[in-house]
Amino acid sequence: MIVKVGELREGYIVQKDVYGRSSRPLIPANTKITKMHIEVLKAFLIEGIEVEFEKENTSEKEPRKDVDQNQENLPVHTTFTHEYERAVQRFKKEFQLWQTGLPINISNVRAILTPLLTIALEDKRSIQSIHQLAQPEEYMYHHPVAVSILSGWIAKRLGYNQGKIFQVALAGLLADCGMARIDESLFMNARTLNDSERKKIKEHPLYSYQMVKDIPLLKPETKLAIVQHHERLDGTGYPSGKRGNSLLMQSQIIAIADIYHAMTSKRLFKSQQSPFKALQMMKIDQFGKLHISILKELIATIANLPIGTTIHLSNGQQAEVVFSKADAQLRPLVRIETGEIIDLEKNRNLYIECIVDNG
Repeated sequence: MIVKVGELREGYIVQKDVYGRSSRPLIPANTKITKMHIEVLKAFLIEGIEVEFEKENTSEKEPRKDVDQNQENLPVHTTFTHEYERAVQRFKKEFQLWQTGLPINISNVRAILTPLLTIALEDKRSIQSIHQLAQPEEYMYHHPVAVSILSGWIAKRLGYNQGKIFQVALAGLLADCGMARIDESLFMNARTLNDSERKKIKEHPLYSYQMVKDIPLLKPETKLAIVQHHERLDGTGYPSGKRGNSLLMQSQIIAIADIYHAMTSKRLFKSQQSPFKALQMMKIDQFGKLHISILKELIATIANLPIGTTIHLSNGQQAEVVFSKADAQLRPLVRIETGEIIDLEKNRNLYIECIVDNG
């Protein structure tokens, strides 16, 4: 039966998809109505919807689709933080050995990556918060570790098997190993580089490839992903300006993880961006340069905010997520403390600064 929005009660079951101003439903059929749903319907000026009374034990028969089924077995998040910090310090020691001219000890690299990746792949919160762990003074050692974990996670989202996930993560960890062959003063400082210095930095993927090309544990595509991680689909990347189908998906995964972490981390010479703002900027600035299907997987991870999540907006206000659109996950509907509901998709001057609490 059709019930006016003002007369809806929590627990009613939606019989037909409810649409707003887009082709995607605001509320899918068979959804159990909550207070938040009612507020969303009012915000979109929906007059009435077709519902039926609450079904018996519906919530027990059908698992909630918005809950990660792995959440019950998630490790304590502090375990990830501890293992991450340990991995960074171990990577630092390896990097300093490479700077002396020693070759890569792939057994040591595997030992650094394996425990951390194992934890991260089971805990989405690790991916959502990894940018907060970087230290500006030691960014050179934090960045490869974070890129590795982000790359492995994206590979998992894309359906890669365990072996391929690990190879992608290894590529992410070693993508910048060639920086060890470059004068440290060019990347361990707080100043802007000149054209000549930037040109030298852009040689690091070639150095990285030279350092990994004879390691039998790394698959050929892993080595190719390492040298290609700064290439772009439109040919504007480096070191070779390759484009389109000549670029591996693995290299694009690392590219996206690399850009995202660089934009969202504290650095000596660049300001830190909110993950939500950074991803929005990547969608625009990197259009035609990166595989959008890969970027969408990262967006789906970072911006998967359940109804009720408390967030801070860029204007300093605290708000609560009341509805998330599948085609605009970075810009959900939020309710500020005055009770007003704001559609961030329409208010482009606002964005989510950070997550306070995941509901």
